[in-house]
Amino acid sequence: MQLNRSELENNTYSFTSLDKDWGADDDYLFSFACMPGTNVLQIACGTGELSYALHKEGVDVVGLDRNPQKIAQANKRSDAVNWLESDARTVRLNQRFDAIIITGNAFQAFPTNTDQILVLQTISAHLKSNGKFAFGMENPKARPWEKWGQKNSPLTVRSVDGKRVSLWQDTNGPDKNGLVSMKTHYSSDGKYCSMSKIRRFVHRDHIRDLLEAVGLRATASYGDWSATDLNDAAPYIIVSGGLNN
Repeated sequence: MQLNRSELENNTYSFTSLDKDWGADDDYLFSFACMPGTNVLQIACGTGELSYALHKEGVDVVGLDRNPQKIAQANKRSDAVNWLESDARTVRLNQRFDAIIITGNAFQAFPTNTDQILVLQTISAHLKSNGKFAFGMENPKARPWEKWGQKNSPLTVRSVDGKRVSLWQDTNGPDKNGLVSMKTHYSSDGKYCSMSKIRRFVHRDHIRDLLEAVGLRATASYGDWSATDLNDAAPYIIVSGGLNN
């Protein structure tokens, strides 16, 4: 069964909203943003594990995600964090932050230059003059889509409501714009559905150009979440920086 938007919003197939275990990206972003007495905006906060961990260290956190099921789970985790169900491309808060982070590879879910510029404009609009940002994505030169789960060897993951889910992908691309089209298949408790998605892979120089277009600048680039050097074989592109004052 092909999943449609109304079914997703009505929670008919809740097992398509996936949770994630704490990973190397969380370690890096926690260390980056953990400054007691400051405030942090986390874009794509998911079910809120990282936001809540920062809160417990004395950080004032706003956690933002456009997935209503994930925000619902975040609200169950704690009411001490300001959780917002909103789109990072358009949200505007009457607030500026010491740090803004984007979780995991969420930046890839914005498939056009316009989408990615809008997200970066949100960062620029909410960052204090001496504030900092960090986010990452998979490195297209490492061709990560070739390693995603296949039907004969599906990944086992967990939904936001704790269900065990088998997941595999059919992929096509990338095209000249770095877009990889994929049909993601989900199976859980005898139920099956699929959902079409697009992920965008851009190179380091293109990211730099996008940042400059919105008044941001990168001050550091790494090849993975342990802050190793960025090279063609690196699995990730991690960038951090601030306003181009």
